[in-house]
Amino acid sequence: MDKFHFTTIVSNDHLFKFIAMYASLDMHCNDYKLYALCASKEAYIILKAINFKNIIIYNLKELEDEKMLKAKGNRVFHAYCWTLKPFFLYYVMQNHNDSLYFAHLDADLCFYNDPMLIFDESPNASIYLTHHRNSEMFLKFYKITGIYNTGFVGCRNDKTAHFAISQWRDKCIENCPIKEDLENKIFGDQRYVENWPSEFKKVHVVNSLGANAALWNISDYTVTANENNIFVNNQLLIFYHFSGLTIISQNEFNLCWYYRIENKDAIFHIYILYLTILSNAIKDIKKYFPWFDSGFLARIHTPDTHYFKLD
Repeated sequence: MDKFHFTTIVSNDHLFKFIAMYASLDMHCNDYKLYALCASKEAYIILKAINFKNIIIYNLKELEDEKMLKAKGNRVFHAYCWTLKPFFLYYVMQNHNDSLYFAHLDADLCFYNDPMLIFDESPNASIYLTHHRNSEMFLKFYKITGIYNTGFVGCRNDKTAHFAISQWRDKCIENCPIKEDLENKIFGDQRYVENWPSEFKKVHVVNSLGANAALWNISDYTVTANENNIFVNNQLLIFYHFSGLTIISQNEFNLCWYYRIENKDAIFHIYILYLTILSNAIKDIKKYFPWFDSGFLARIHTPDTHYFKLD
């Protein structure tokens, strides 16, 4: 039995980021399988050809049933990818059940330490959620995005988790709006998990500030490092969520759509390491698959918030 079965959704726009996420995960976790559902033909062709260690590739067409095709037809592609998150996580939980823990991982995460640190906080919990911990600038977004961020949703292999994830899947198939619905408290796949702590037993809201650090909370943290680890407010950084980071070219990026990140230690210790991994992923893919040109956004189409060129 594996310790972890992780799942993720890979679109053309997130292929480079997925490879960077996998590279970071493989550095820090040694007992896992990563199941990747390719939402595009091109991503499937490339990942199948590379045949990465510990990655199991699925083609979306293999799994789409009548309900999913109906959902696909009534929402934009981005919202459909959100819909696929609980759909694929539940599929893996049902069909690859030989694991102690499961977790959905967004493709734009990067690991800086062992994910087991998250589960070690409460080893017998059924569900693991991460709080947004929004900084003052992002407090207004709670009413839109909700309390918890579903870039990471972890669970133990038990009945409670199976039921919760199946419920999340069903609600997303029914409705997964790209625009917030404030009246019904719905936004994409995200706010459906908001009531889990009151609905289910053994829901653990992760204590560590180092789990799901991101642009919406990093301004509140002091970032330090020693030879082996990075810390946020003296707590180990486990993974960072690079939501809002845009790839302009192999060495050019917009770090944040909302503001310029003034925390120089965050840039030096967190961002540059990720950008280096990401740049190498782009270089390798372009070398062997020169026809692949997705995942980039020209600088003229990105906001002038935090342009960064990797030396």
